[in-house]
Amino acid sequence: MDLQLKGRRALVTGSSSGIGEATARMLSEEGAVVVVHGRNRERAEQVAERIGAAGVAIGDLSTDEGAAQVHAGARKVLGGNIEILINNAGGSSTGNTSKPPLDISAKDFVSNYHANALGAVRMVHEAAREMVDAKFGRIINVSSAVALQPNNLGTDYSAAKSALNNYTVSLAGSLKGVGVTVNTITPGVIMVDGLIRFARGRYNDPNMSIEEITQRLANEKVFDLPPVGRLGMPDEVAMVACMLASPGLGFVTGSNYRVDGGQVRAVL
Repeated sequence: MDLQLKGRRALVTGSSSGIGEATARMLSEEGAVVVVHGRNRERAEQVAERIGAAGVAIGDLSTDEGAAQVHAGARKVLGGNIEILINNAGGSSTGNTSKPPLDISAKDFVSNYHANALGAVRMVHEAAREMVDAKFGRIINVSSAVALQPNNLGTDYSAAKSALNNYTVSLAGSLKGVGVTVNTITPGVIMVDGLIRFARGRYNDPNMSIEEITQRLANEKVFDLPPVGRLGMPDEVAMVACMLASPGLGFVTGSNYRVDGGQVRAVL
């Protein structure tokens, strides 16, 4: 299937590792002109070279100035406006994933809101008006399954992701008839590099396989395996992102695509 992405200009935020890197690589493989974003230039440039991206844009999306810097850097590399914006940057900025709500401060909630909701809002403000003028754009916000089905821990992160889901629907509804779609992807637990490093360090086994990692962490109830019986892989999220980025999918907007192995037990 041709996703019609050849030559399309894309920025994937938070793409120096994990889901973002997989998405940037897959878009590049589909022929898109891709900019890798990160806060560490050396790391971002290594990824860009490895996946054949057009270049990098460096900046911290937790500030307005940082987002403006990333937008300007991406436009310079692309030689034009961003047509595909994938807001993937985020993650728990406070490390509170094992803390109950009463142990999480209001300051921590604000920090995660900046990292996981406002970062995307800032990039939309930078890029969306140019999409509207061009009468084409794809905005894809990467959220989390805990935005839909929160657990009792790390609520500063899950609350921020819930806000991102809400924002997606509102933004999509406001962009009527202008050729710009806005959708969300909510991954479940994904086997990213950070999780692999965590598990291998936890069990002091640098060669532990993905299958062994999954079983050990599940046995210790670090997480519950979803109905498919395993964790997701970054490429599985990236495939959905590429589909939503396609010019051929212009009738899908304001939607949420769960890539969670059945983790969220709801009809949504």
